Amino acid sequence: MKNKETLLEKANKGKWLYILAIVLALLFVVIRLDFLAVGAALMFILGVIAESVESAKEKGIMHELREIAIAIAVALVVLFIASVLLGTSSPFNAVVSCSMLNTLQRGDVVLLQNAPIKTEEITITREQFSTILKNGEEHYVCGKCSDDGATVRPCSINPKTGLEATGEVLQYKCSFCHVTVSGKPAQIVCTEGVTIAGRYVNAVNRSGDIIVYRPKPDDLFSEIGDIIHRAILRIRVDGESYYLIKGDNNPMFDVQAYDIRYMRTNSIVNSSQVLGRSWLTIPLIGYVKLVGAGQLALPSGCEMLLGEPIHEK
Repeated sequence: MKNKETLLEKANKGKWLYILAIVLALLFVVIRLDFLAVGAALMFILGVIAESVESAKEKGIMHELREIAIAIAVALVVLFIASVLLGTSSPFNAVVSCSMLNTLQRGDVVLLQNAPIKTEEITITREQFSTILKNGEEHYVCGKCSDDGATVRPCSINPKTGLEATGEVLQYKCSFCHVTVSGKPAQIVCTEGVTIAGRYVNAVNRSGDIIVYRPKPDDLFSEIGDIIHRAILRIRVDGESYYLIKGDNNPMFDVQAYDIRYMRTNSIVNSSQVLGRSWLTIPLIGYVKLVGAGQLALPSGCEMLLGEPIHEK
């Protein structure tokens, strides 16, 4: 243990750990390989640990504990000030998945602000909204159907019955989309758009704001935590706002995610769940959180990059 500590102290004296962290971070920016960013975060954390160990030996453990307490207090003050200035209780959010590629990279930190969300908007009646919820039309998924047993076409399916279904008020336009999986081209079924009360909205456009919302406790995504995705459509119902939300690299809306084993899905997001909209993105910093939380393994979906819908000529 003594030799390891000595080596750590030597590296710290020359600031080699921080220098290596910077080099790995720059390489990540160029090459975009996750292990480089993870390595940069680890070197930075080791540098901080090495400095703390050296300071404790020179000035005593109580002095170092005071320094750590001051650092934590400063961080809390910064968080409080940021929350007040930006108008949200959660001003900093790290991107932990690949659902927003290539707009946001895993390890980016998104700064939020409490401001009006820019996105497409549709106003419907309470009766129309109740029909959507009663039938579960927002949860219909896009899958594969066949009329003759040979030709496959994309279609809307009620996940509870497994049968093709079309909503009364809300209808999804299902298509095939280009994707790249582990560098190889392929096709998957995707949601190209949604029609509500006769008005169509493109689901693959990226003009709406990126937002962070907190799923309801019973939602499928509640196990993930706060979600950083794009607001595609605001549904206005008697002065209340609801949102259809989608990750740029996800083939379907969040409300279309369905766990058939437990019959769990996600609710339409209401305005009270929205923590804020994206104001500024800081690259790489979020990898410190990923390392600290033990989230180093790439989650599912990182091998896929969603492309454009395929239209018949």
